[in-house]
Amino acid sequence: MNIQQLQTKRKELLDQIGAIERMHKGRLSEEYRERMVDGRIHRTGPYFKHQQWEKGKNLSRRVKGDEAQRLREGIAEMDRFKHLCDDYAETTVAMTEELEKQHESKKNSS
Repeated sequence: MNIQQLQTKRKELLDQIGAIERMHKGRLSEEYRERMVDGRIHRTGPYFKHQQWEKGKNLSRRVKGDEAQRLREGIAEMDRFKHLCDDYAETTVAMTEELEKQHESKKNSS
């Protein structure tokens, strides 16, 4: 990619990052429980558990179904944010390398 394309890509990535309005940290797990009732296995759930690392500790809490959906969406947006940031960093590195190549070729042609 040339410098102009890389600059355009960086702007597009920043626009996508700026459009993210909600994020949640952590992971959401779904659990089911099984027990025997009248000789048959009875399955209950799902039960949702939200876990996240904070200040070096794993915090875990149970959440209700409606909150679980909001957390799931926020966690997906956090994952998307991280991916976009990684892409932005890689694009910036590529742009920097391209600028340095151009600078070196101008310096050597003088």
